[in-house]
Amino acid sequence: MQINPPATVSRCGVCGSTNYSRVVARDESGAMRYTEILQCTRCSREFANLDLWRQDGASTASPAVA
Repeated sequence: MQINPPATVSRCGVCGSTNYSRVVARDESGAMRYTEILQCTRCSREFANLDLWRQDGASTASPAVA
């Protein structure tokens, strides 16, 4: 019996959530736009890219701004 290799796991390295969203912020003209920053939907930490979101966030994540 052949076993398939495990698929790439896409989870937050901090809390294990499988969901994130892009951060929305105002640009120079005052319009609301998506940024390149990702925010975990469970722990609210922000990450510069998807690879950092998947890694252990102890040194790569920044705490959410209240």
